[in-house]
Amino acid sequence: MATINERQMLYDSLTTSTWFDVRAGIIDQVFQITPMYDKLVESGRIRSRVPDGTHFEISIRYDRQDQNTQWFGRGAKFGRAEKESLTRLFYQTKNLGTSIVRFWDDDRKNRGDAQIINYVEEIVENTRISLQDSLATDLWVEDSDPLSITALPTLISTTPTTGSVGGQTRSSNPYLVNQTTDMTSDSVAALLLDRMRTMYNDCSLMKFGGRRTPNLIITTQTIYETLEGLAEDLRVFDTNKTQRYSFGMGDLMYKGAEIFWDPEYPAGNMYFLNTDTLELAYDPSAWFWMNKWKEDADGLDRTTQVVAVCQLLCTNFLKNGVIFNIGDTA
Repeated sequence: MATINERQMLYDSLTTSTWFDVRAGIIDQVFQITPMYDKLVESGRIRSRVPDGTHFEISIRYDRQDQNTQWFGRGAKFGRAEKESLTRLFYQTKNLGTSIVRFWDDDRKNRGDAQIINYVEEIVENTRISLQDSLATDLWVEDSDPLSITALPTLISTTPTTGSVGGQTRSSNPYLVNQTTDMTSDSVAALLLDRMRTMYNDCSLMKFGGRRTPNLIITTQTIYETLEGLAEDLRVFDTNKTQRYSFGMGDLMYKGAEIFWDPEYPAGNMYFLNTDTLELAYDPSAWFWMNKWKEDADGLDRTTQVVAVCQLLCTNFLKNGVIFNIGDTA
């Protein structure tokens, strides 16, 4: 009969091997439940990037480089002027981790083959839920923790000319300023559709190498239900049947952009997003990686950690926007 220590080593090995066997599926499950992340997965915007030390470094284009392009006739001379059109943003890497604790007494009690499997599966599932909840919540909570991922409301801000992003000051760099519309004194019933139309078009003005128009609109449950009412009355929205719809987050589309509500979403806001300009970057050497099991120094319990190094990036702020202070429904 195996001793307690031998069983603990067995559970160490089983839990670690189970985690890595199902890790890819777990990562998919973590991101599927949230419309924003799921859309990034669908668009191929959750990407492996090797960080430059403590930062993800990306280049963004803030001006056209084609100043020497011209219509010409015979014998024409072409200009050779150089024009700076690229800059670099530095996004600090963020570390997400959770501890898995296995209590000595639980290891002792779960000795049968079926019990061992259920025990290990429960540990893995609880870890998935913990990581999923943190990523889903911190996506929308602005400046809650300096160590957490940069929240989307920080990148696509209601005050986009204040503060800094990517190591640059927004007030002196217009290319870091996203689109905004304040509906503080506006009637939702009378003006929301007009404001949505303008925001959609404003986010579509600037050409760049990817999608021109927004393809994702996220708002609150209350505002989403208002849109459902407008859709029934005016027939201005299409319906959409996707994986995200099956989670109950909505099935509306506006000019081809999917509309969803998120339970963690900031009250009174509606975000127009171009997912070609957004990216969840991760360090491939630390992406939902499980460390070695360790025995507690002052006890018999055992612990390990699962860690993920990542950051939310924006590569074109002008292509995204937010309508905020959406209040009354009269």
